[in-house]
Amino acid sequence: MKEGQGIMIGVDVAVFDSAGRVLLGKRLSKVGYGQWGFPGGHLKQNEKLLDAADREIDEELGCGIEIEVSKKVLVAREDRLEPYRLHHITIILEGKHIGGEAMVNEPLRCEKWEWFDYDNLPESLFAGIKEALDNQRNNESTVITGLNSF
Repeated sequence: MKEGQGIMIGVDVAVFDSAGRVLLGKRLSKVGYGQWGFPGGHLKQNEKLLDAADREIDEELGCGIEIEVSKKVLVAREDRLEPYRLHHITIILEGKHIGGEAMVNEPLRCEKWEWFDYDNLPESLFAGIKEALDNQRNNESTVITGLNSF
């Protein structure tokens, strides 16, 4: 295998509103089915992280919402996500809700979007979500490796 081949790189955005609530979507894709996660997806060839974050927000939430994505990394997560077990690296950035409403723009991948208080999160969270929220709350960043052993 060539260097870098077989590695998936994702970028997610932890979006917070002015009340400190976080936007989470209930996943319908095979990876993390039924779990709650941030908007995001995979980096395309020659795409910058912030450009990918903006593109994914538009693709997943629609053009009726305005999110300001910062350069602040909350979590860098490395693991092998079920069911495919591909080597996966995800960068979770912080985002601020400026205005508008989130829409379910990809109904085969996401059932719904909801705002949650930190103290009232859903039970089933996708990989790295809780760590990212803890880091945002504590103004920290973390590298997580080996959530699912290699």
